[in-house]
Amino acid sequence: MADHVIDPTRIHHAWDRSLEPALTIQSGDSVAFELTMAGSGQVVRGAGFESTSFDLDTVYNLVGPVFVEGAERGDTLEVEIVELTPGEWGWCGVLAGFGLLPDDFPDAYLRTFELGGGTIVVGPGVEVPLDPFLGTMGTHPDEDGVISVFPPHKGGGNIDARHLPQGATLWLPVWCEGALFSCGDPHAAQGDGEVCVAALECDMHAVLRFHVRKETIGAPRFRVPSPLTPATDTHGHLGTMGISPDLMEGAKAAVREMIDVVVDRTNLTREDAYLLCSLAGDLKILEIVDAGVWNVGFTMPLSVLGSGDA
Repeated sequence: MADHVIDPTRIHHAWDRSLEPALTIQSGDSVAFELTMAGSGQVVRGAGFESTSFDLDTVYNLVGPVFVEGAERGDTLEVEIVELTPGEWGWCGVLAGFGLLPDDFPDAYLRTFELGGGTIVVGPGVEVPLDPFLGTMGTHPDEDGVISVFPPHKGGGNIDARHLPQGATLWLPVWCEGALFSCGDPHAAQGDGEVCVAALECDMHAVLRFHVRKETIGAPRFRVPSPLTPATDTHGHLGTMGISPDLMEGAKAAVREMIDVVVDRTNLTREDAYLLCSLAGDLKILEIVDAGVWNVGFTMPLSVLGSGDA
C-alpha cells in the first residue's frame, strides 16, 4: 500500500470520461486531497451576496479522476474516509430559483462563517457543530460526453450524504476501467435534505483509501462507524410534519412549519432560519404506505437551539 498526494490543480467542473487521469494508484493505496469549496473565488470571506459572483458552470471543483489499477466494469470501489479537516471559513446561502422553497425565498442571501471554534454561530444561542464530509464522491457513470456535476448518478457523484464522516466507508459501483474516481464539494455541516440548496461549504483536507472489490453492487452503499448524528443528537428534537399525497409538497410543508418554529423560538430572521434548516435539520419520510397520503417529517436538534426543552 502506498500513500499519494494528488495535484490540487487537477480540477474539473463536470464528469468527462475523456479526461486524462490525474493520478494512477493500486488497490489499497491512500490519496490526500486538498479540496476547494464550491464557489471558491466566487464568494468573498466576510461578505454577503452583494459581493458574490457565481458562475454555475464552474461553481463545483472536483479533483481527479483517480485511475485505480485493476478496477473493471462490474467491480466495486471501496472508499475508506480516513481523514477530513475543514478549512478556516465557509459559507451558506439561498440562491434565487433554487432549493426546496424557491417561491418562499425569491431573493438571494448569503453568509460566511468562521470555522475555528468547532461550531458556527447562526444567531444568539443558536450554534451548529461542525460535522465534515464530502458532498461529492463518485466513479464515472460510463456515459459519453460532458455530464453535469449537479445531479447524482449511478456511480454516486453529488450524493450530499452527510452520514459519510471520517471513519465511514462508501462502496461505489464501477462502470469504467480504472473506476475514474473524483471528489469535491466539501461540507463542514449539513442536515439531511440540504433544503436551502447549500450546506456549510468550505475547503477541506481529505485522505481517502481505495480498495477494488471483485463483486457487483446495484447502487452505492455505505457504513457509518457511529450513531448517525452524534454531534447534535444530545438533547432530543423538535419535529414538524407535512401530510400530502405528494412527497415534495409534504417536504415543503414540513420545512415551512419548522421555519416558523425556529423564528418563534430564536428570533432569527426567516432567511437565517432557512439556512439553519439546511445546516442542521433533517428531512425524514415518516410514513409512505397509507392510501396515497404520506407524512414527511422535519426534525431540528434541540441542542442546536440551545435548549433541552421542547
